[in-house]
Amino acid sequence: MTGEDVGSELDCDGHPREGMRTLTVLSLAMTVAVVQPLAAQQDLAAYARSVAAIRSRQAVDDSIAAPGARSILLARGAPTARTIVLLHGLTDSPRQFEAFAYLLHADGNNVYVPRLPEHGLRGKNVGVLSALTAEELTGVADSVVSEARGLGDSVVVIGLSMGGTVGAWIAQQRKVSRVVLIAPAIEPGRIPSLLDRPLIGLADRLPSMARRSAPDSARPDREVGFNSRAIAEILELGSSILGQAGREASLTREIVLLVNAADRTVKESAAEALGRNWLQHGAAVLVFELPDSLRLPHNILDPMAGRVGGDAVLDLLRELAYGARPSALVRPVFLR
Repeated sequence: MTGEDVGSELDCDGHPREGMRTLTVLSLAMTVAVVQPLAAQQDLAAYARSVAAIRSRQAVDDSIAAPGARSILLARGAPTARTIVLLHGLTDSPRQFEAFAYLLHADGNNVYVPRLPEHGLRGKNVGVLSALTAEELTGVADSVVSEARGLGDSVVVIGLSMGGTVGAWIAQQRKVSRVVLIAPAIEPGRIPSLLDRPLIGLADRLPSMARRSAPDSARPDREVGFNSRAIAEILELGSSILGQAGREASLTREIVLLVNAADRTVKESAAEALGRNWLQHGAAVLVFELPDSLRLPHNILDPMAGRVGGDAVLDLLRELAYGARPSALVRPVFLR
């Protein structure tokens, strides 16, 4: 094209003539029309890969897991605006979050509740948890986040107790939209902080001590009882996250902690210290406390006859999942 040809496409002020402007608009429209289907196809392909990976995980569960302990995927057939990952506690299984998962799914979310390592194994008891390691937990956390990404535009992670510790690792090491930690196991309750580190280290080196409780016939998915090695591994992971959060910023920038003043299983002050470390490195951290007057147990998701719980707890967790300020049950804790 000659210089004269170029000039003929401009008006006297040097702007494109109307014909060229129309062609430019049409060209942009055609580009958008092509990009949008390609993006949609890529989203569907990522969704299909994620579903296939989770189905493979469920197939493994079907071969080794007790009834009710299988990983849960509640999918809507396509990517959703938000995917929610729920991480269960020690000696429990995905069934712990089942009622909440269905509630979130009814809201229009894809929901994923993975079975965590060494849990919910068919024909096993709490002794099997001696094989649990922090490396297993973080490895599964890493793969679960990757699987969840294809299910929706954003990923929200919610974990209780051991699941809260795993969720804290995700908050520190992976970038997701929001992490909600319910009574995370960072330090044990009832033990002074000066003693917990030596005791945890000792428990990790000594032979594992397991105390079996009577099995719950209604919950064959649970390993009822106590295992010293598993607890030590979880608390070692919690300690490492606490230390790292004090040194560097978390990759997830929106974090919510729910602590329980009546909880004697884990230490509330340790969870608040973790939140304080994240806050000092620029994360948006909110802490809410269930007051002692509610007398709620460590596992706030279990049915509680005669106590505040049930639907009220599910409504609270639903608000936290969606980033809303809680309307009932809790009070805010201001970190200093």
